[in-house]
Amino acid sequence: MNPSAQIVEEINIKNAIIKKEIFEVKQTTIENNYLKILNSFNPNIILNIGLNANLGVIQLETFAINSLKDKNTFSTISSSIGYSTKLNTEQLANVLCMNNIPAVRSDHAGNYFCNYIYYQSLEWCKKNNGNALFIHIPFTTKLASEIILKENKIYPSLEKEKIQKAIHIIIDEIQKKEWS
Repeated sequence: MNPSAQIVEEINIKNAIIKKEIFEVKQTTIENNYLKILNSFNPNIILNIGLNANLGVIQLETFAINSLKDKNTFSTISSSIGYSTKLNTEQLANVLCMNNIPAVRSDHAGNYFCNYIYYQSLEWCKKNNGNALFIHIPFTTKLASEIILKENKIYPSLEKEKIQKAIHIIIDEIQKKEWS
């Protein structure tokens, strides 16, 4: 029950060529497909979107490190220790907050697949002169309500429309910087 797939599927931006991919949260799926897709599409901007079920805000990730914790073991992906996005995550978070969308800058994308795919994005961007960002989103309010009823677990959430608006604002802000 991950809302990021639905959010990605519904993104529609005028005056932009968008390639949308939804990955199973599985190392081999990402390893076998992600870099091939980036190389075939050669994007200027990469937005990765994933779920952080513990926060009720949009979380903009600044760094990804060279590790993947899978089955409680760490593995390294390549030789570089880590990468940082060239985008100003603090400024993007502030713009979202000014638009009544709770958002924070985060220093680290975690130890699992969010970090894993973000690291690959940033490494690809370093080699190909692109920009990447990882956006952690919370559960949508509707999905959080369904989970409460099914599993009796409570999670923070945001309305789907706010999450969608946040993605659009982020893309607009990045485009302003890219083309100015």
